[in-house]
Amino acid sequence: MICVQTTWAQHDAQFSQYFNAMGYYNPAYAGNTEDLRFFGLYRQQWVGIDRAPQSIFAMVDMPFKIGNTNHGVGAVMLSETIGLFTFTHVSGQYAFKKKLWGGELSIGIQAGIANIAFQGDSVRLLTMDGFSSGMLDEAIPLTQVDGMVMDMNAGIFYTHPKFYAGFGVTHLMEPEIQFDENASYYIGRALNFTAGYNIQTRNPLYELQPSVFLKTDMNSFQADLTARVIYNKMFNGGVSWRVNESVVFLLGASIGRFQVGYAYDFPYSPILKGSSGSHELMVRFNIKLKKTQTGNNRHKSVRIL
Repeated sequence: MICVQTTWAQHDAQFSQYFNAMGYYNPAYAGNTEDLRFFGLYRQQWVGIDRAPQSIFAMVDMPFKIGNTNHGVGAVMLSETIGLFTFTHVSGQYAFKKKLWGGELSIGIQAGIANIAFQGDSVRLLTMDGFSSGMLDEAIPLTQVDGMVMDMNAGIFYTHPKFYAGFGVTHLMEPEIQFDENASYYIGRALNFTAGYNIQTRNPLYELQPSVFLKTDMNSFQADLTARVIYNKMFNGGVSWRVNESVVFLLGASIGRFQVGYAYDFPYSPILKGSSGSHELMVRFNIKLKKTQTGNNRHKSVRIL
């Protein structure tokens, strides 16, 4: 006889292109360039498995100044379906920035709402004769239920021309949604760490960018180790190893203000028996906020012509 009162699992979405989607995990990432950025990412996980996770993440962020101080703001949205669950997160971000040791230290906070819905009317119980709509477990709702709570993240992020590093905490208040008298959903606090380095090779056209991403909720742990090559600051490719889970192949390109990226996860865990892998597509568009003066655009005051 087995009795389970409570179970835990990581709530945060999984992105293979974490180095581009860091704004999801760490609000201090907001406004860390001089551009207004629009970012979108779609992930289809475990192709071939019914009701496998699908994630859509969108973000817009920009820097701004107040006097001599630097700041960043952003807005993020996540929509994800996993099985009979639908998760929606909408939040705003703020980051304070300080020049330090030849780079920039950023401290950020994020606040918003999380909505979780469960399609209880689609629950089916496997019996000897097939599937039945009846359930014996009172902890599983048999109707569509949802709930909404406030959620907060925080983090620090340091950027330097040669490297970057960041530490974030998601779901600071560990909110819990009560669907009904017997069913609830708990969002546990999670920690994440990332770091990367820019290595300029002897050939100025090639640049190496190794990076690492770690996340844990103190019950489970995940690590991504990545190596990418950048060619002429336009094209990039690489490979990532998600420990004990999959090998990820990465491709990307930067053309003008646009950046696109693709990731394919090939699983080597037992999930390979039911899935051909996962796909992820990313797009970003930058708008320069500071106009660079050139000889054609430089003007003198009419008072001193």
